[in-house]
Amino acid sequence: MTIRKFLFVLSLFIVFNAYAQQERWVGTWACAPQTVDKGFMPYNNQMTNRSVRQVVKVSIGGNTLRLQLSNELSSDPVEITSVYIAKALEGPEIEKNTAKYLQFSNKRRVTIPAGKAVFSDALKFNLQPLERLSITINYLKAPKEPTVHMGSRTTSYILRGVTNANTDFSKAFKEDHWFNISAIDVLDASISSVAILGNSITDGKGCVTNAQDRWPDFMSAVLNGEKSTDVQKTGVLNLGIGDNRILSVGLGAPGKERFDRDILGQRGLRAVVIFEAINDIGTSTNPAETARQLIEAYQVMIKKAHQRSLKVYMGTITPFKGCKNYYTPARDVARKQVNEWIRANKEIDGFIDFDALMRDPSAPDQLRKEWQIGDWLHPNPAGYKQMGEYAAKKI
Repeated sequence: MTIRKFLFVLSLFIVFNAYAQQERWVGTWACAPQTVDKGFMPYNNQMTNRSVRQVVKVSIGGNTLRLQLSNELSSDPVEITSVYIAKALEGPEIEKNTAKYLQFSNKRRVTIPAGKAVFSDALKFNLQPLERLSITINYLKAPKEPTVHMGSRTTSYILRGVTNANTDFSKAFKEDHWFNISAIDVLDASISSVAILGNSITDGKGCVTNAQDRWPDFMSAVLNGEKSTDVQKTGVLNLGIGDNRILSVGLGAPGKERFDRDILGQRGLRAVVIFEAINDIGTSTNPAETARQLIEAYQVMIKKAHQRSLKVYMGTITPFKGCKNYYTPARDVARKQVNEWIRANKEIDGFIDFDALMRDPSAPDQLRKEWQIGDWLHPNPAGYKQMGEYAAKKI
């Protein structure tokens, strides 16, 4: 190859690489899809011919975004007339002048086949870090068993018929679930994200509805708030599911099965956090064997993440003495065995010692009383604040 040809090829590579970097999608918000728990769904699970307004809080900002809608866990297609987003105000209210319709392959209407997910087209939108965003879906026809996220800890607002930015939602039916929304990405080559695999402690049981006070929310506030530096800004993606387990079925697919989709499937990742096992241990009939299988499953997930050049951080399992039906001395031995393996592991890139942080110094087998909701299993908002601010220093 002549020098001229070499320089030409090199210039093409540089241009292509620069273009690819400019087009890099990075996750700013996500939730884990799960099958519906029929006992907690409105309208006999029927969203057909209804409009659902949902609110999420993003982590990083951007000037261009896209929305992912999931119908992955439904057996029927979902037909949507339109989807519009806007900056959220209090309750269901929005900043009407910011409302914009999303398109899917240049059309407002979209049908999502059973078992599939779709992304909207890229949309110019001035999304600020830590901003609350309203997403309104106008359903034409929806499955009776929709793909949802049960533990939204955020109110959704449901009206009959088709709505727009001027519709009054003040008398809407209220339900604390997310329907079909699964991720928001922004275009930004300079920022990356962290995806968190977890259970109800990560999903936010015990937090205040609409307060956005899960521990990943507090972590995001540290990383993306006004006091953070540009280098620190990081998308924080909460893929926790209440009563989720690594090895077996509680709610949602087991962590070892959903890891590829819910964690490795996110965009713009630089790291993953694995903080899950308390439900496996707390329901185990053979705690020693459960601990062994957990470590085996962790090793598989660590290998998968490292094969994608992602860093892996693990959270130690918090104490649960006093939790009815969960705590036994044998189960606590298993918890400590898993935690010691995490602390001593040379294969991971770091660990977040939630156990050491949250345990009572005078009774290390249980949570600090002032940081738990009364069940001796789940932290309260004060406890989540401690966890999130601590985790932000470790990532």
